[in-house]
Amino acid sequence: MAEISDGTSLAALSIPGTHDTMARDVTALAETQESPLPEQLDAGVRALDIRTRHFQDRFTIHHGRVYLHANFTDVLRQTTDFLREHPTETVLMRVKPEHTAEQNTRTYEETLDWYLTENPDTAGLAHDYVWTPPGGEYATRIPDLGQVRGRIVILQDFDGAGTVYGPRWAGAGMSIQDDYEVPTLFDIARKWEKARTHFETTRTGPADRLHINFLSGASLGALPIHVASGGLGFRGVNDYALSHLRATDLPRTGVVMADYPGPGLVEEILAENP
Repeated sequence: MAEISDGTSLAALSIPGTHDTMARDVTALAETQESPLPEQLDAGVRALDIRTRHFQDRFTIHHGRVYLHANFTDVLRQTTDFLREHPTETVLMRVKPEHTAEQNTRTYEETLDWYLTENPDTAGLAHDYVWTPPGGEYATRIPDLGQVRGRIVILQDFDGAGTVYGPRWAGAGMSIQDDYEVPTLFDIARKWEKARTHFETTRTGPADRLHINFLSGASLGALPIHVASGGLGFRGVNDYALSHLRATDLPRTGVVMADYPGPGLVEEILAENP
């Protein structure tokens, strides 16, 4: 992002991301990534999908009911370590409640505030590296890159109890395609058509709207690795997307969230930037 001007809206960028960023080394149905978070960031990923279970007044990281052997402190430390070394970059972080909330004495927002302002392990990191929106209009307004360089931008996929932590997920400032139901391998091509259509929506959509396109999908009949990478004679969505981006001159891709994104796909998304 160092070569992109400060006045460029994040909505105008082409940003590689990972769906269920922390889901690795778990069951075949729950796993969506091969690389740990630091390696994803080093490879060019700049949008994260962080699912937090509110449990005992802490955030553990889950994919559905599956615990991913990490907590929110790990995510903040690893992301801020990267930003410390790369201050021209910004990282978008969808924060979403996941699975069941249990054994808590405070609200989800109060626990998030504890991580951001009180927890001795994370409050200092959050103060230095988590972007604080300067006004309530940023619930729908997408910031410019110059406002958020070196910072984490929270994409707020929770209520917030009146507090704006960042642009609201699926709010007026976003356009999202996340049709994740892929019942069988025969439905992979249909999933790709959903993603391809959203690339076209991104091309012609409002310039100030953040477009987010999920390439991911799964079911017992089509595991995430097969939807992403193909198998048994079926082509994966990532390969469809890579071919499409190589053949199409897009002004932007928006945020592209993928399972198991290879270097070719990440580099092709980045190449669409101004």
